Amino acid sequence: MTNLQNPPKLRLVSPPEPLREELLLELARLRQEVEQLRMEKDDLEIVLETTTQHADTIQEELQKSYQEIARLNCKLEGANKELEKLANSDGLTGLANRRRFDEYLRVSWQDLSRSGNPLSLILSDLDFFKPYNDTKGHQAGDDCLKRVAAALAGAVKRPHDLVARYGGEELAVILPGTGTPGARAVAERIRTAVAELGLRHPQSQVSAYVTLSMGVATLYPTATLDPAAVIEAADIALYEAKRGGRDRVAVSTKCCC
Repeated sequence: MTNLQNPPKLRLVSPPEPLREELLLELARLRQEVEQLRMEKDDLEIVLETTTQHADTIQEELQKSYQEIARLNCKLEGANKELEKLANSDGLTGLANRRRFDEYLRVSWQDLSRSGNPLSLILSDLDFFKPYNDTKGHQAGDDCLKRVAAALAGAVKRPHDLVARYGGEELAVILPGTGTPGARAVAERIRTAVAELGLRHPQSQVSAYVTLSMGVATLYPTATLDPAAVIEAADIALYEAKRGGRDRVAVSTKCCC
């Protein structure tokens, strides 16, 4: 029988030595990982603090970059427009060049073929321009051509009409939606504007001043009719103006008014 008044004493049993060493190693490893995590935490806090300090600066730099990109895009767009303008302009007179003339005639012809409205074309030629050039020199000839071109541009009022250098001393005016009476009125206005320049031309056989001969043609564009038809008609009328004595306006007999 067990003596209840004197129970047996309990003894704490120490773990075996190998297990103790293993626990100590595990504890050391855990302490090392904790220290490593603490160091990483400190590093992250430093990075976070630095990032926060420079956040406003970074935002400002980004905003400046966006503004610079927008400025450069605007500048590029302007340069492209200027390049397109140069590609479509005559270098001497500043008028539309032949490339632009051909393109505008084609587009206008297509539009008017759908709307059923007429298109008029004025072809003009400086009278006896070669003798003017030969006598006064090419620089004077260029200056004369520029002043005549400016007179044409000033006499053509509507923004959708196109004044172009057709070639050499030939100048052209495309008048979309204009019939023969209106086109003839524009041509006479041009002739008056050139006369008012008062450019002396001693070698001219029709006047003491620089003059223009002009041919006017009006056609109703259709899908089956080539735009070259109105050029041909205006060219024939120009020939008639020259044959009739120059310094005048001739209207094509092929006009559909």
